Parts: sequence; C-alpha cells; structure tokens
Amino acid sequence: MKFAVLGTGIMGRGWITQCAISGHEVHCYDASPKTLAGVVGGCEKLAATVAKKFKLEGADFVANAMGNIRVHTEKTAFIDAAKGCDVFLEVIYEDLKLKCTVLAEYLPQLPESVIFWSNSSSLDIDPMAEAGGRPDRSIVTHGMNPVPLMPGVEVVPGAKTSAATIEFTRQTLLDMKKSPFLAPNIPGFWVNRLLVPQMLDAVRLLEQGKIKVEDGDLGLNTSVGHPQGTFKLHDFITAPTMLRVALQMYQATNDPRMYPPVTLIRMVKNGENGTSTGLGFYDWSDPRNPKPRDLSKYVIATAEDMLESCP
Repeated sequence: MKFAVLGTGIMGRGWITQCAISGHEVHCYDASPKTLAGVVGGCEKLAATVAKKFKLEGADFVANAMGNIRVHTEKTAFIDAAKGCDVFLEVIYEDLKLKCTVLAEYLPQLPESVIFWSNSSSLDIDPMAEAGGRPDRSIVTHGMNPVPLMPGVEVVPGAKTSAATIEFTRQTLLDMKKSPFLAPNIPGFWVNRLLVPQMLDAVRLLEQGKIKVEDGDLGLNTSVGHPQGTFKLHDFITAPTMLRVALQMYQATNDPRMYPPVTLIRMVKNGENGTSTGLGFYDWSDPRNPKPRDLSKYVIATAEDMLESCP
C-alpha cells in the first residue's frame, strides 16, 4: 500500500516509521522545513529502536524501512504523490480550525478512493470529514506515542463514516500488527477522556505543593503498574500538546477538570516543554537517565504567587 503523511513532528515520524517498517511506501511533507529536515534521522533512529526491542535483523531491517520513505520538500510534489496513495494521514497539532483549513485545501485534489485518516487525539472527526469533502471515507486513527512501539490505536468513526472505511482501517492496522479499538466520537475519545483529567490533576497537586515529581511517578509505577508515571508521560507528550488538548477538551465539555493548570501554562511560556526541549518535569540532559526536577518554584501558596505567573 501507499501512504501520504502530512506532518512530520514526533507523532508524524512515528506513523511514517510504522508504515515504512510494515513494508508500505510512505510519502511525507511538512510546512516547516526545519521539522521536515529531521525526518530521515528521526525515523532511522526510531526504526533502530524497534529492531532492538523486538530482536529483528537490525541493519537490514532499518535499511529496508528507510527505503520505503519518500520525503517531499515541495507541497505540490507531495500532493501529486498523494494522488496515487491509498491513505492520506494528517498528523498536525491539535487545532481544529487549522486542520479543517488544511484538509479543505488538500483532500479535494485527491481521488475519491483515497481514505482519510486523522491522528487527532481529542478532536471531533465530523468537521474535519466535512472540510475534506469525503465524510464517508474519513476516520480518526489515534496512535499512541511512540507509534511503532505502542500497539494501541484508537479508531473513531464519524457520523457518516461508512462500514467499509471502518473495516478497511481495522484490517490495515491489524496487518501492521497494531491493536485497533473502536472509541466514541466525544471530546478526548476514550483514552484521553480518562487520561487527561488525571494528568492535569497531578499537575495541580504539584502546584499545591502536595506531591513531588519523583514521588508521584514512583507511586504510580509501583502501585498501579503505570509504566513511567504521569509526569514523565507529560514530558513525552510535551507541554504544548497537553495545553492544546486540555484547552480543546475544556472548550468542548466545560468540565473544570479539563482547564489547564497555571503551572502547565507557565512551563510552556518558559520553554520547559519536556523531551523536545530537554527540560520539563524532568531534566533530559541524559535521555537514558532523566532526573526529576525540583519544581517548588511553581507552587502557588498565595495570591502573589499567582500574580507572578501572569504576563
């Protein structure tokens, strides 16, 4: 099969690598030349990690996967390539207006047979499906990060998604050795509807001085089997993504638990985004041995503390 992937950030590279190691030809493009420039190195590193974890033939496995990737530096060339693809996969950040604007430009130029997948982690598929002009062939495929290492894929049909599109998507993901599961088209779907409030509550407890990063993550890891802890997961997702997801979910539900904590806003403002910048709830100077940070500076005990967080 052939895939066209729009967006080459962390999640985009995950999907590009997943398609490539599954033997599919994958074409990719990003409006940011800087982000696009890191695709080859990022995907090669991720493919090598997959080979090591699953004990696959390293050099040949990685080389074969990389041979399936086509990077396009020009939008027109990418669209031309996408016309011959089976699936158009959008992996841009969580901004519904932006997604709809982009899809309204790209998808009408593609043959009707092309299936549209969105990697959105929380947004309503129906406006995107309508913007792209193919609501019966549009569906969310929300992969977990990093996509090639995490089997779960949230599959979210829209109001007009056809049974054929659902089955095609399910079978294609199964062929990739993924574990697709159907989820409702509600804010946050299934995973983030449950996970995001818990993660934001953890930040609020840290903000109140009730918990420290190391104790919070150790407690979840050793008591409920959480593989890495909520603060470390925050850093992998990155603070800007968490901020966008939380705000989108708050606007859609009016649920106060979804409203972003002040600490999360301040961390984004200070560039403490997590693994992408090297600092977050952890210091990632040594990626193999991240150190939990003392974030007592973010504790809000008085009105003055809160005022200091304002621009």
